[in-house]
Amino acid sequence: MQANLEWFRTFKSIYETGTLSGAAKQLYVSQPGVGLHLNALETYTGYTLFERTTRKMVPTERGHLLYQQLQHSLHILEEIEGRFRRKSGADRPTVSVGMCVESFQHALEKHIPSLNFNLIMQFGENEKLTELLENGGIDLVLATQTKNSPNLEYEPFASEKLMIVCGKNTDLSGWESLDLGNKQVLLHWFQQQMWYNTASDAKLLNQFWQANFGFLPEFVPNYIVPNKFSIIRCLSAGEGLAVLPDFICREALASGELKVLWEGYVAVENTMFFGKRRNSINEDQIKFLQEKLHLAFASAETQLQEHHSQL
Repeated sequence: MQANLEWFRTFKSIYETGTLSGAAKQLYVSQPGVGLHLNALETYTGYTLFERTTRKMVPTERGHLLYQQLQHSLHILEEIEGRFRRKSGADRPTVSVGMCVESFQHALEKHIPSLNFNLIMQFGENEKLTELLENGGIDLVLATQTKNSPNLEYEPFASEKLMIVCGKNTDLSGWESLDLGNKQVLLHWFQQQMWYNTASDAKLLNQFWQANFGFLPEFVPNYIVPNKFSIIRCLSAGEGLAVLPDFICREALASGELKVLWEGYVAVENTMFFGKRRNSINEDQIKFLQEKLHLAFASAETQLQEHHSQL
């Protein structure tokens, strides 16, 4: 087990404020996050550092000793941080948000220059981001899965529909003559095509294939690229197929750079959720971000509906 510097910073704040809530306000993090940091540090050191009372956290002898040893070192680190931190007047709250890169680029990136609070982005898969949310590492997550926890709450706000898209230059002469009701013929044609996927996430392709054919793809994609927007750019300039969520394709579909090739025998959709901890101290900032994200996804859905009505 490796120690985390934030555990010691949290310990120092609890020692100086005397309460978990006071430390949370001082550090601009959640009270559950403060408690998790303290528990982790006590597990790491093997000692109880505070006696928990109903009104105050009372340092034990080991707690006093650790504070005396840490105080000078942490003070020096805080001075260094202060010298390198951009001065912007009053202290700004910091909000940490987790989502996939594509959702960030699609919905949130354009709003960053106008934010009046600090923002830290973290990218990863649902499981990793949900764990960070539960442990106090992030404040808001966009996820397609939920987790039962008394400290977390989830709100559905949008859905994504998976579909096979192709580049505008893809040769579809064979496709147009296929009997789409014959799964074996359809699978054979798919296996002859050039496929794109991302380096970090094969789940969408696998989910679409499993839902429509009952098993995972039996081919390996030809091109593995960094993210889904890379796929869109590559397809727009050439040939090939990919399974993508509809919301990030709206502009390329509207411009004719991409085409919807096949939506499957069954519709494959994922509900998207906002996940956050209850009673966050940054509730105003989180609500602001939720509103911006909700508007961006609602706009994408409207544009897709208009595109489908024109087909």
